[in-house]
Amino acid sequence: NKLEIIAHRGFSAIAPENTKAAFLAAIENGADSLEFDVQFSADGVPVIFHDFNLDRTTNGKGKLREKNLAELKKLDAGMWFDREFSGEEILTLEEGLEILKAIHLFLYFDLKSYSEWSQTEVEKFVEIVMNSEVKEKAVISSFKENLNEGVREISGDELNFGYLVANESSYQTQLAKAVEKGDRLISSSYNILLENPTLIEQTKSQGIDVVAWTVDNPEIGR
Repeated sequence: NKLEIIAHRGFSAIAPENTKAAFLAAIENGADSLEFDVQFSADGVPVIFHDFNLDRTTNGKGKLREKNLAELKKLDAGMWFDREFSGEEILTLEEGLEILKAIHLFLYFDLKSYSEWSQTEVEKFVEIVMNSEVKEKAVISSFKENLNEGVREISGDELNFGYLVANESSYQTQLAKAVEKGDRLISSSYNILLENPTLIEQTKSQGIDVVAWTVDNPEIGR
């Protein structure tokens, strides 16, 4: 019954999200688990980044998907947050997983579906995760169901899968799918759970864990 502390995009309250600095801060401050985002560069390299565009969290402009890795590596992904973090890079998935092997419980992968992943890209993603030291900790989720299923087709039963839920009606639908497929997690917007607390027991009674996102205010739920 211990509360699981999940660092959202790393310890993003004190360091720029999805960067080495945020990941190390989460590890150093004792986070149990960590959530981060994955998408692909123009030249087919999986990188850790949340937004469709580069503008908010780097000094670059335009769509990440249209930049190759060499171009992305030239960008500063920390200065927007604070001068202290100037020089932070966009991490490749492989770089990120090397850092995150120190997380002791789970790593929650949010596969971004702003654009279609090719079959080659899905295969590349699975290969990297399966050959990493974090395979047993990995929980794969995406709002795009066919992306989740594409990963499942290649990885078989070697990886864990979760379902992202943003409203009550989809909660019930996704819960039924999780039960059917033997998956382990529903990741729900916190307000759904506050408004419908019986969902928690309903979910856990079927052997499925519940994660709430994103609770940024300590007063929420009091």
